[in-house]
Amino acid sequence: MKLRRTADGAVLTRDGRHMLIDDDWDTIFQYTDPVAHLRSANGDDIDPRPPLAPIGGQEVWAAGVTYYASRDARMEESTGASDLYDRCYDAERPEIFFKATPHRVSGPGEPVRIRADSNWNVPEPELTLVISSSGSIFGYTIGNDMSSRDIEGENPLYLPQAKTYDGCASLGPEILIVDRPPPGDTTISLRIERAGAVEFEGRPRCPGSSARSTNSSSSSPASRPSRAAAS
Repeated sequence: MKLRRTADGAVLTRDGRHMLIDDDWDTIFQYTDPVAHLRSANGDDIDPRPPLAPIGGQEVWAAGVTYYASRDARMEESTGASDLYDRCYDAERPEIFFKATPHRVSGPGEPVRIRADSNWNVPEPELTLVISSSGSIFGYTIGNDMSSRDIEGENPLYLPQAKTYDGCASLGPEILIVDRPPPGDTTISLRIERAGAVEFEGRPRCPGSSARSTNSSSSSPASRPSRAAAS
């Protein structure tokens, strides 16, 4: 099953049908078992409109230092606090940080942004967990965690400035509704386009690793538009 947020409402794709269901988007997150509810949900068949960012009133949180290579990179970039990332990687409690409120999130085909006061801005494609209000994971989507690496590297306490601003994240296009994690060989590809030309394209693979990213202002004056796409 797949769930899409559109201008018409929530559209559920199941058994080859696209159905406009009655549920308000945020209500779906309140069910004790959203997967079971959506398996039995019905609605009028519809030709779905383009997807919006699959987020209503939810917040976006993320986890850092989730891979060994990430730990090494953060330690190399950090000025005078590299041991923080070393200790974080091996700690029982993960690094969970607040990423974005809904209005800071871009949807499919919309531009993400970078900070004008940063000289090193990077997209970070993420496997994004969709979590109900009771804490159960009922789906997955794709996320893009825009980061100002030089700002974070200067001082770890600058992490909110490096991570949270207008257009700092993107989600979508749809939510894959499942009651089990995706296969271990799942990949996420990233393509960066500028002025219609592909600047970078890659498909990282991390067998045996697991991602910790989660999905549950006014425009910053220190930002300018850029585009990135993940699939």
